[in-house]
Amino acid sequence: MKTNISHFSRVALAVALTAVISLGASLPALAADTATSWVTLGTNSGPIPNPQRSEPANLLRSGDQIILVDSGEGAPWQLAKAGVAIGDVQTIIISHLHFDHTSGLFAFLSLRYQGINIEPFTIYGPPGTKQTVASLLDAMKPMGEMKSGMWAWFTTQPEDLVKVIELKGGDTFDVGKVKVTAVVNSHFTLEPGSPEAAKFLSFSYRFDAPDRSIVYTGDTGPSAAVEKLAANADLFVSEIMDPEIAWAKIEKSRPLPIYMKGPILALARNSVLTHFRNEHLSPTEVGELAARAKVKELVLTHNALPDENIENAGKEISVNYKGKFTFANDLDKF
Repeated sequence: MKTNISHFSRVALAVALTAVISLGASLPALAADTATSWVTLGTNSGPIPNPQRSEPANLLRSGDQIILVDSGEGAPWQLAKAGVAIGDVQTIIISHLHFDHTSGLFAFLSLRYQGINIEPFTIYGPPGTKQTVASLLDAMKPMGEMKSGMWAWFTTQPEDLVKVIELKGGDTFDVGKVKVTAVVNSHFTLEPGSPEAAKFLSFSYRFDAPDRSIVYTGDTGPSAAVEKLAANADLFVSEIMDPEIAWAKIEKSRPLPIYMKGPILALARNSVLTHFRNEHLSPTEVGELAARAKVKELVLTHNALPDENIENAGKEISVNYKGKFTFANDLDKF
């Protein structure tokens, strides 16, 4: 005799099964403290894997809101280390679509679905975020369509659980009691008015919570828009890069192809250094920006500096910025 399972029963069973699954991989209890906090889940810079730093990702908690800001590779595991299950995240906010900031999205989407987390969530990001997420959901279909065995009762599709909202520069939106403001920064220096400039946007964000304000640059070069966004912020979370040191690191960690010699190598070096100088922030530029914006505290992440260069970079920052600043490591809390 064939048994029909109602939608309500499926949902109830999903909730029960999720609870059972959670018992097998329990995380520390979420703190009762409702104060706004920022955790640097991943502090690496760029796409070259670093054994000491995970790819860019951050955790913003304020009241009952749990927000993932950027989702570099390993973000779900870094969340677990911070005591947060991926099913508890209600919102993801992406600064830009470079892969070091988005490569953890597939793991987040697929593992959340496989763990039968049935609560919908929202992803905010620049133009192209919808296409990115849709493509990742397509990659989930071969397994998502399995409806036998333990999946026989589970009819929800991955796309039913995620909403994607693409932003424009100047947009504001609320996540619970947190007001979020997005501005276009200078990480993509494209010809103004060109089709590429309209299509490829990189955002910096300001999070105004009831108890404090936090500004996150994402990847950016010097930017009057970011300076204005960060004015008088309680916490300013900024990227940092030394172009010459970063290029030397590339040459050391990535043996160049045999044809990369002479004029070709010079052209490649000049192109990469131009990108680093115009579309990222040197220690001096970080200090200048933080000082002009009069931020109360500065946190450095997306850090490409070797340990032996940290002290000197701090001295360069302090020439202009006299407030407290910290070079963050993975899982630091502010």
